Amino acid sequence: MYILLQSDAALFFGRFHSLTVHLPIGFLLLAAILFLLSLSKKFNFLIKALPLTILLTAITAVLSVVLGLLLAQEGGYPEGSLFWHKAMGIAVAILSVFLTIFILGYFDKTRQGNSLMERLNINTIESTVVDHKKGVGIFLAAAVVCISITGHLGGNLTHGENYLYAYAPTFIQEFLYDPNLEKSSLEFPKDADSTLVFDHIIQPILIQKCASCHDSETQKGGLQVTSLESLLTGGETGPALEAGSPQSSELYKRVTLDPKSRKYMPPKGVTLSYGEITLLKYWIDNGMNSDLKVTDQELPGEIQELLESTYGLSTKKKALYEKMNVDAASEETLAKVREQGFRVSALSEENNFLEVVANGKLKRENLEALSSIENQITWLDLGEAAIEDSWMEIVAGFPNLTRLLLDNNPITDKGTIPLDRLENLESINLYNTAVGDSTLNLLATLPNLQSVYLWKTKVSKDLVAKLSEVNPKLKVDLGFVEEEKKSN
Repeated sequence: MYILLQSDAALFFGRFHSLTVHLPIGFLLLAAILFLLSLSKKFNFLIKALPLTILLTAITAVLSVVLGLLLAQEGGYPEGSLFWHKAMGIAVAILSVFLTIFILGYFDKTRQGNSLMERLNINTIESTVVDHKKGVGIFLAAAVVCISITGHLGGNLTHGENYLYAYAPTFIQEFLYDPNLEKSSLEFPKDADSTLVFDHIIQPILIQKCASCHDSETQKGGLQVTSLESLLTGGETGPALEAGSPQSSELYKRVTLDPKSRKYMPPKGVTLSYGEITLLKYWIDNGMNSDLKVTDQELPGEIQELLESTYGLSTKKKALYEKMNVDAASEETLAKVREQGFRVSALSEENNFLEVVANGKLKRENLEALSSIENQITWLDLGEAAIEDSWMEIVAGFPNLTRLLLDNNPITDKGTIPLDRLENLESINLYNTAVGDSTLNLLATLPNLQSVYLWKTKVSKDLVAKLSEVNPKLKVDLGFVEEEKKSN
């Protein structure tokens, strides 16, 4: 008894539960079949075999319950399903033991003095069953129902909740579970710029295909796949993921094993597709950035193509004017702006954003006139407009500016200082201005900036090379290629 109380010994014997659990199922179903056939006069003789099959059911059911309780100490099973699996299993054992005692006549007052050998007399047992067929039938039916529920719950514990009907015909699957559950797990934000590679694609895939054995309740092997934190914590074999090394990541190794391997994951149900494994490998290989978006420029072409073809996602980042709208400027206001030396045009009929282009050289008061449409301006061309450093504070007051052209103006590093407020700026042209390294360092801090044109400026090649390593998505054009062509 002491050895059974030891943890390892309990689990050793407990794992024989899966071997013995099929015995009471077989014996009980056989007993039910014998009982039903015995109701016919032609097969009435089969009732003689009923006591033995019920006795074997009782013995094996009790043994299975004991071993099952030992196995439950291993943990890692959903508490709700485990509770009812144990309850139904115990109910089967109790019902089969009760039937055995009943058939042996221990509830019959006329046989109270009988010895065990007398109770085992086949004629006496047959008489008891015949006299109480209705009662025996009810208890047998109850035991069959209980063992069916027990078996179903056991399958859920070991193979996941959809194991029984994973490959059932469509009409059965739709009846038993919500067919939209799997689809909803891969719903994406309306804005592609908000779609994260891990949160919206990889994580739902892992939950869909692995969580039946690795959620907060089950935790097979101590592992959960329901969050990035739980994957990094890992289970009994350590962290499931290792940034920069797919081959050292236990999760990746398991999903790429030979499907015949006992360590292959997931062992049952739908496995990860080639595209899903490719995306997982890329994400791990490139540092497991939880903020990586499907529109990030750093994504290679093959990954972008995979996202577009497999999930119907656009990997092209939308401009600000495609994602939001502003109130329209009145025609009277636009007319006054045009009078100040600007060409104004709408970018799209679907929003009220404007493109504004300077017609020649400006004065400060001309530029100040744009404040009346500061929210509507998203593209602004001030090239060759004689813009001075002190005027740049006005330009920095246009919050929705995404494209800014300042080429061929006497602007210096001092003038560009206010531009750090342009959080939506995506492109800026400073060709043939007097700006230097401090301007580029300032612009590199803007969160949405993608392109900077700095040909014929004081910006150094060394700084551009350094920034390209730190921030590869920022494209800086110094015009060296054009200069080399001219010199040749």
